[in-house]
Amino acid sequence: MNRKSYVAGLPAIDSDGEREEKSWQKMIQGIRRKGSDCNEPLKPVPSIVILLLLGAYLTLGYLTQLVEDDMPKVIYEEDIQKDDAETFSEESARHYLDQILGTEPRVAGTAYHYEKTKDLKALIDSIAAQANLPVRTDWQFVSEIYDVQNDNYMNTSRKNRLWSQIAQEMRINGDYWLASRTPQVNCYQNLSNIIAVLEGESGFHANGTIGTSLLVNCHYDSVPFAIGASDNGVFCAVMVETLSKLSRRERKLTHNIVFLFNGAEENPLQGSHGFLQHPWSQGITSVVNLDAAGMNGKPSVFQVSDPRIISAYLRSVNRPNAQAFGEFLFKSGIIPSDTDFRIWRDFGDIHGVDIAFAKWGSVYHTRNDQPQLLQPGVVQNAGNMLLGLVANVADYENLGIKEPATSLVYYDYLNLFLLTYSPTVSQIVDVLVALFSFLTVACFLLIIGFRRSSLIDLLVTALGRILALLVGILTVVLLVLLMAATTTQLRYLSKPWLAVPLYWIPFLIATLVTSLIYDSRNFMKSGLNRSLRTLQAMAATRLLLGATLLVLAFWSSLGSLRYVISVTLFIMSAVSLISMNIVRYFRLKAWQHLLLEFVLSLPSTMFLMSMSLRLGAIMLPTAGRIPNNNPDYLVGGISLALAIVVSSTVSGIELLFSRKRLWLPIGLISIVCVVLMFVPMSPYDDDGIATQRHYWFHSKIITYDANKTEVERTSGVLVTRHDAYTLNTVLPALEERGIQLESKTDFAEDCDRYVHCNLPLYRSSFAQYLHDVLFLYTDPPSPFDPEPTLNVTRSCVDSVCTLDCVMIGPAHNTLTFVPRPGVNLTSWSFSSPVQPTSQFANRSVYLVIHSTATYSEKLAPLEFTLTFSVNPTLQTQPIVDISHHAHKIAHPEDFTEEYKKLLDAVPRYFNIASSLSVRSNYIF
Repeated sequence: MNRKSYVAGLPAIDSDGEREEKSWQKMIQGIRRKGSDCNEPLKPVPSIVILLLLGAYLTLGYLTQLVEDDMPKVIYEEDIQKDDAETFSEESARHYLDQILGTEPRVAGTAYHYEKTKDLKALIDSIAAQANLPVRTDWQFVSEIYDVQNDNYMNTSRKNRLWSQIAQEMRINGDYWLASRTPQVNCYQNLSNIIAVLEGESGFHANGTIGTSLLVNCHYDSVPFAIGASDNGVFCAVMVETLSKLSRRERKLTHNIVFLFNGAEENPLQGSHGFLQHPWSQGITSVVNLDAAGMNGKPSVFQVSDPRIISAYLRSVNRPNAQAFGEFLFKSGIIPSDTDFRIWRDFGDIHGVDIAFAKWGSVYHTRNDQPQLLQPGVVQNAGNMLLGLVANVADYENLGIKEPATSLVYYDYLNLFLLTYSPTVSQIVDVLVALFSFLTVACFLLIIGFRRSSLIDLLVTALGRILALLVGILTVVLLVLLMAATTTQLRYLSKPWLAVPLYWIPFLIATLVTSLIYDSRNFMKSGLNRSLRTLQAMAATRLLLGATLLVLAFWSSLGSLRYVISVTLFIMSAVSLISMNIVRYFRLKAWQHLLLEFVLSLPSTMFLMSMSLRLGAIMLPTAGRIPNNNPDYLVGGISLALAIVVSSTVSGIELLFSRKRLWLPIGLISIVCVVLMFVPMSPYDDDGIATQRHYWFHSKIITYDANKTEVERTSGVLVTRHDAYTLNTVLPALEERGIQLESKTDFAEDCDRYVHCNLPLYRSSFAQYLHDVLFLYTDPPSPFDPEPTLNVTRSCVDSVCTLDCVMIGPAHNTLTFVPRPGVNLTSWSFSSPVQPTSQFANRSVYLVIHSTATYSEKLAPLEFTLTFSVNPTLQTQPIVDISHHAHKIAHPEDFTEEYKKLLDAVPRYFNIASSLSVRSNYIF
């Protein structure tokens, strides 16, 4: 039988025209006749229709964005009954937000932060006074005074006294080892939090502790020079409204709910650690942690360690938003941030979910984090989520059993429903999906004839898919290298849609052209028409994806990423059965088959587009705060990976198009892309949300010898690098305004002589930036009051030397200890373990970040002791280098006139977080 005219599995046409048939038999026979010649040549779809198809998918992406941005109707307080305990009101929450935010940044340790803390306590107290259920509140002042006899931390709260009075009476501090990407000892003094407990049936104990409780945490402090509407004012306001509504209930919930308004998260993560010393923390078994890395959109679940909480989320949230790939990005360090979830997990053994706003990441930690930019319905949606979630969890009977940390795979489908399962189940599911995809490939082979030649044709087609993929990847890589070398990077900060013509479409064009050329050289061998060759190409794609998924299933650590492939492949495989049978039994024209595949691709394509939009919302702004010479490499790589996965859902439909005049649509699309690639565009907006991030430190750097005699002094403005262009834009901007300053960018010699290049260190994460900075020589900052000092008394007995240290400084300080060769730091008075943070010239560097987290007119000194093991022959010499980095991080009233002129001279798109810093280098 001629292979070119035979399709296995299709019945032969009954040529007996005289046989009598019933009407339904004639209909079935007609259908079968339509399939009997499905291998005959089809008239292809005109190539110009590629433009329409591209437009259709771009429109689909826009519609997917509308689904992502869809928000519930705002509910006003007048529409709610006074005793309604189940309806959240955005209007009320916005009112609370205004009270929480005020008009200035609420930086921990500043006077304004203290004033807003008092206002927040008064707000919580007013809700407690009007509640139907018992609500207890506390302004926690953290002390490490431990009651050994009762095996309990003493409650150092003072309900009717000023914090400034308490601070003068007792030494209040705490510290811990923060094992982040840039580890450090995190030390705090004068820390305070606002806490409210909605009493449940689990209640309070006589010793001041509480029964089984759910913790809900936000932080009301902000970074310097940012109001912090989204980070984290919105969630604090949502918590206040949630407390208000739940307190109107007539019946107690099964368990208590602890609402923690954290006073020092940005320090970083100090407020949460301090709360663990409160008696109320001992009854907590689970946590809902709330934070933000952006603004607007739906808050996303991006870390899960307690399956009970995500199950409650599934039951109570109508519009779930949860993707496990966010957890992978976060834990891998690709997203350079951290949340209090680390503290609950590592120090409290408390597990649950971490939820954050992620859209509009360009406003994160900038002056644009303003309440005016919050879109209607955003707060309502967040409130609906939180109110339902915490009520559901607090009524969970078995919450009293503290669960160990548990990993999960979880994802939502277009905010419609949420799926969760364990990593073990994930492996089983992924293997089954891979096998299912292989089964659909076998179905295709049965249709065209399951024989050796058909299998070879399929493998040849799969090879073509791989070749097209490689050409597409190579094309994008070359274009990214060319654009990074010849154009402005980061343009997607102000125009996120540019990621499509810069990375996605070039990949699609290259793969499409390669696929059509490859098909033109091989289609005569198969003898299949366009429809069957399209099905063959789709089967080959499923074969490759299935094989990839099967291999990845053996890496359990990739469970939070594999589902992207498995969900897509499952949908593709399921709809392929529909597509193959329609093509088999119905005589479709090429354009009809194209329309069929477009419609059938919608479920998988929209799922992937939804994920792409979310990932793009996270990663595009993140590229604007990574001090990398080529951030477009990262964004281009991520965009390329997304384009590969999304395009796989329709891989093969290009074979339905005519190659005649293909140059016309391809040429038009390419021209548009090339123009957008190389037309100059600014990454930043003067009046938009895309700003250039700057950290400026008006600094004084002093070096003392072993006799405490000053031997070197420098002053100026340190500009650290926070995106590809931070350092390149400062001098031209100042020169344009007629300001000429001596500057320095080469710190190689300083980096060899001094730890951290003899520059002021603000946070441990900034250490990686100090090798590539700009220093502008200016007059020193205004004098500090009191002047930062470090007084040390040294004593040695046998081979042990002890340094008793007293540090006097502002609210924010950094200390580095670098023992001399042959000297070992063996212990200290900090409760954290003695662990080096880094190495310098083969010497260990110990780093302590210190903050005074609640304002006091007179700051208490930090007293600590260092103990060294020192050979007696070395005790006549210096044994350690200590640097004290003192920072006033939110004090514009102390700026000098010269410094103000510099700040006024820069472009509006500069977003400058400015600090006054003094670095003092000592030898002891």
